[in-house]
Amino acid sequence: MSLVGRWELVGWTGTTEAGESVEHGGDRPSGVLIYLAEGRMAVQIQRDGRESFGSRDFDAGTEPQQAAAYRAYIAYAGRFTLPEPGIVVHHVELALHPDQVGMEKRREYVLEGDELTLRTQPILFEGERASSVLSWRRAG
Repeated sequence: MSLVGRWELVGWTGTTEAGESVEHGGDRPSGVLIYLAEGRMAVQIQRDGRESFGSRDFDAGTEPQQAAAYRAYIAYAGRFTLPEPGIVVHHVELALHPDQVGMEKRREYVLEGDELTLRTQPILFEGERASSVLSWRRAG
């Protein structure tokens, strides 16, 4: 079975370097991950509990509200490669966070039927380095 397809986020947890558990996305994060057969990918994840601006206008919300919304959302797209068994690399070409463009995000993965688990490299989260485990279910 291949990674190609649409995946829905089931869970997003992590562990700090001190060994403490972290719920990166809150109690119920949501997201979608898409891998295309031609080697392209896109991912979007939102943390649980994002606050509404009360308007659908593109420039709605105060600057603090916009900053909070930005911090609670991850989005990037680009190519992906499978350099070795159990490893996928996301080559970021577009990203909500401008400094992530050009990054290579290496992920360990386990694919069992319609369940996909991705383990990230450690990232800075609330002042501490933490790894993430993202659990996905095939959606189509």
